[in-house]
Amino acid sequence: MHDLHHDHDELRTLMHSFAMAMDQSTGFDADLQRARVKFYQTFQAHVAREEAYCQQLPADDPIRIQGAADMQVLIRDYSAQVAAWPPQRVKAEFPAYRRAVLMLQARLRRRLDWEERHLHPRLSAFSRAA
Repeated sequence: MHDLHHDHDELRTLMHSFAMAMDQSTGFDADLQRARVKFYQTFQAHVAREEAYCQQLPADDPIRIQGAADMQVLIRDYSAQVAAWPPQRVKAEFPAYRRAVLMLQARLRRRLDWEERHLHPRLSAFSRAA
């Protein structure tokens, strides 16, 4: 469970840093591209770690089912955003890109909060009972 909490802290820090970097930038540069890649790698590692933890829950557990379905939507939307915003478009439409990123970040923050309120306690309780 410590790994999942650490992931959340890191993801929140990366999102905050990326938002701050966008505020200080006039366009998409190499630093923002590296930050975007770093976030993606961290997010992917978290999703894999979380899925591994969720394997301990029964397959029909409603929190597990809801969490998996919601995460799939978030992953799909994140992938669609990356595809829709290649670096050339980001450079050309930076203010719109910034708005789109901040909206997706808000969704991920809500997701992390949900995990901490609903999924993590369930995982902890199930681990103790097992």
